[in-house]
Amino acid sequence: RETMDTFAGVPMRVGWWRPGRGDAHPALMLVIGAVPIGIDFPELRLAADGLARAGFQVMIPDLPFLKEERLDPTGPAQIAAAFAALRGHGTRGRPAAIGFSVGGGMLLAAAGRESELASASAVAVLGAYFDLRTYIASVASRAQPRGTSAVQWETSSDVPGRMTAAAERLARDAAERAAIDDALATPSFAEALARLDALPRRLRQAGDVLSPSVTWPRIRPPVFWLHDERDGYVPVSEAYAARAARPRPARVRMLVLRLLQHAIPVADAARGQGIRFWVGELGRLVVFLASVFRAIR
Repeated sequence: RETMDTFAGVPMRVGWWRPGRGDAHPALMLVIGAVPIGIDFPELRLAADGLARAGFQVMIPDLPFLKEERLDPTGPAQIAAAFAALRGHGTRGRPAAIGFSVGGGMLLAAAGRESELASASAVAVLGAYFDLRTYIASVASRAQPRGTSAVQWETSSDVPGRMTAAAERLARDAAERAAIDDALATPSFAEALARLDALPRRLRQAGDVLSPSVTWPRIRPPVFWLHDERDGYVPVSEAYAARAARPRPARVRMLVLRLLQHAIPVADAARGQGIRFWVGELGRLVVFLASVFRAIR
């Protein structure tokens, strides 16, 4: 079913999936990625349906800023308010939250800043970013950091244009927009990062609000992070940066696979692999997912 709700002052559709039996169920909130059709994204609805059949009550807020691909500093507050509302809908135990792609990074930012998520049983993300600065610098330069240098990153063709448009929407005037465009115009990762660090203070503060890296140690629930090794939308370096960050949440479990294609279950490159590849990748995925569902049950 669908409802219309308002979270942190923003009205939005909310999709609900619920098991056919029982009055109270373990609950999950799914946070959409940056997709214009939002909760109408077919794979997302299929996932929600499958989770409901497995006994979970699922809530998906149709967050406008993600549908419109805006870097909205109020986004974490909207996510937290939606999560708080989930508790009043026949839930059992402590709800959990799962975020996809850019929505996963926003979810982690919310988990570190907003008290409503402190009692979540778990926070899981697929293909999330860790630091908005390094993510934008990777998109601008088509490179990702490895150690003390940067290596080429094979970016999906639509990512640079979408990221430029999203970043420009943060600007309030021509000067801020020019500064953003200048930061995105360099082919050097290090130079892009330096230009982002030199942006006007208001823009830097907005980036801090949206970066899980800033409040990473404050996240209380266990964090489960799944990432595609060859992800063309969010570089795998974002996952490695989260794993290396100190201090960090008390419990972080991470899995990097070659089986995925960003937030799509099976990458095209994986289809031609042999049985050894499939057994290894699927085995690791099953063990990882089992640990996630143990945490959220």
